[in-house]
Amino acid sequence: MDSWIHPALFFFLGALLLPLVKGKAKKAFILLVPVLAIISVALAQYGMYGAYRFVGVQGLFGRVDKLSMVFAWVFVIMAFLGALYALHREENGHHMAGFFYVGASLGAIFAGDYLTLFIFWEIMAFSSVFLIWYRREKKAIEAGFRYLLFHVFGGFCSSPG
Repeated sequence: MDSWIHPALFFFLGALLLPLVKGKAKKAFILLVPVLAIISVALAQYGMYGAYRFVGVQGLFGRVDKLSMVFAWVFVIMAFLGALYALHREENGHHMAGFFYVGASLGAIFAGDYLTLFIFWEIMAFSSVFLIWYRREKKAIEAGFRYLLFHVFGGFCSSPG
């Protein structure tokens, strides 16, 4: 197989399409997304995929190697178990934020360069804040803002300029 579908794509598309799915099909859809990602990980072959060039920087969306596969298996299996556990949640927001979080985590796992890692890491950070905020309690809102402040502060401390 010369091509590979990045498993993060299933979670990102799943998050965007979820509000369109209603009724009993919604629960099946919530489980289908991680199952498709599991299949993508199972079919992945070692290599480099999705090379791009952005403002003179060469990037790589997918570097599939032994270490990334170990973590990918952990994430897709846990994503399926998490989706199964969360089927009782009716609100789309929880599932959407969770899908974005898992998709971004897989993007970070397979990132082949620092720019790609940074992009997926930021998506992961913001989606985790939405997961915290979705609880809609004062403590959760405050914790989410503290997390964002630490995240932004850490980003300033580690920036080269």
